[in-house]
Amino acid sequence: MKLFICVAFALALFSNPSLAGSGNPSNIAFPAGFIASLKESRHLFDRPVAKVCACQVLRVVSKNEKETLIAVFAQAVNSGDISFKFASAMTVLEKEKKHLKDLFFTKIKTTENLTAATECSMLYKNIQVKYADIKLYDILDADALSNRLVTQK
Repeated sequence: MKLFICVAFALALFSNPSLAGSGNPSNIAFPAGFIASLKESRHLFDRPVAKVCACQVLRVVSKNEKETLIAVFAQAVNSGDISFKFASAMTVLEKEKKHLKDLFFTKIKTTENLTAATECSMLYKNIQVKYADIKLYDILDADALSNRLVTQK
């Protein structure tokens, strides 16, 4: 009986070279697509990037609407100099506030300025607890916009 099993196994190995270990892995056992997907998904092995966020809570009035409470955010990557990143994010927010006043709203009043060493989505969730009727206006990329402001000068 043992001899029959050994002969059957040997015949199976010779008839299917991928089982015999020919040096090339079987497509079924280890697909090439798996390696390609690992190379494409490098972000799985990257560290999460630390962010800083600045926010202005604004009371705005336009010709078409009553007073509304909005939140404008500016987010930057924390590269180590956190005070510089907060300052550049706040500068971006001030420029955006002037833009809003010139184009969309007749009256803008700053209710609160906030900064946090976190992503803006987390800060927005915290603000929603305090201001139930607040609307998210935008999350601006402070890194890109502050670089653009420097090159325009």
